Amino acid sequence: MDGYDILAGFLIFFIFFIYITWFGFSMKMEKQKEDGENIKINPYDNLPLHRKLIDKKNSKVEFFDLGNHVLIIGLILIVIFISLNVD
Repeated sequence: MDGYDILAGFLIFFIFFIYITWFGFSMKMEKQKEDGENIKINPYDNLPLHRKLIDKKNSKVEFFDLGNHVLIIGLILIVIFISLNVD
């Protein structure tokens, strides 16, 4: 198993993860369309961008609560590291 196999595995897993996320979101949107007028506006959507980065349940955590973003950036950095070190 060389570096290209690992890189391909990470990329396939990442693309599969994005597809599953997109599929789940589209199913959620279809359900909301069926509900019709029962759509409610989330007050969290009206916050400015700097407040959206802070956890709404625990404001003391602030910018350290970016778990999914850190995982995605880490995955991208691992792919770059592997691709640079392949012989």
